[in-house]
Amino acid sequence: MVAGNNFMDVGTERIDSLTDEPDSDTTGMGMLNFELAYTLSATRTQFTLGSQLEDIAQLQLGQQLAIKQELPDKSIIMAGFLFSGIPTEVWKDPYVTDSPRQETDRDSAGARLVFDRILGSKFELRYTFRNIEIDDEASGRALGLSRAQRDLLRRDGTDHWLDLNYRFTFQQRHVLIPSITYFVNDRDGDAMSNEGLDFQLTYLFFNDPLTLVVNGRIGAADYDRTNPIYGRTREDDRFGADVQVYYKNPFGWEPFGFNDFSVFAMGTYWMTDANIDFYDTEVTVALAGMMVRF
Repeated sequence: MVAGNNFMDVGTERIDSLTDEPDSDTTGMGMLNFELAYTLSATRTQFTLGSQLEDIAQLQLGQQLAIKQELPDKSIIMAGFLFSGIPTEVWKDPYVTDSPRQETDRDSAGARLVFDRILGSKFELRYTFRNIEIDDEASGRALGLSRAQRDLLRRDGTDHWLDLNYRFTFQQRHVLIPSITYFVNDRDGDAMSNEGLDFQLTYLFFNDPLTLVVNGRIGAADYDRTNPIYGRTREDDRFGADVQVYYKNPFGWEPFGFNDFSVFAMGTYWMTDANIDFYDTEVTVALAGMMVRF
């Protein structure tokens, strides 16, 4: 379903079956991410622009322009505008077989609202909205489907994600964060629309100069209508895990005089097991880089 972006290709241009699982593919890319912040100390108001670390960890290469406000009870509210930094490329018609498939852009824009440390507690509530637009949507055209059937496969629409989490801190160095996410992906095509729940458990360990982050996630999604190609309604089971390691000032390095310098490495595994093999997804990512704060 996904072809990649302007910097890498992750899909297979030519496929020969609509019933088999996708072929595997390996690729690499480099990326430069940033976050700029300016804080008004008198009012505890902060303006930010750039990539959020939690989005980078999920390989969502978008940008956010946001304003944060600390309230008298130390809770924090945030409102942000999300926009595509690097548009994702998808196939115009993913269901073409035995001839090359053509690429098209998938753009997204949206908003994010966050209420952190709710009323002085350790709860955080986060709502994310994205509007998804496919430049040239042609799903099912090569199969000779009727217009009504093709409309069921449209991928334009909106995403809604509501996250609730709580932070447990132990001995100052250990943090455990259970979270639950309810999501609704409302597509113009009812066969592509879905809703579901994800459950995630995050463990953080801080022991300067080392920081360790471990995530595990499990969830499921149910789709609204019967897929006209396969004659069944899609159902997904979702599993994922990742490990992130940050090490500050290895060997005493302070490049360009910046003393808040870290190297990091991350390994991520994500799988979507669908009851329609064509939509199965399995992703393994290894990521390494450097992070500087100034």
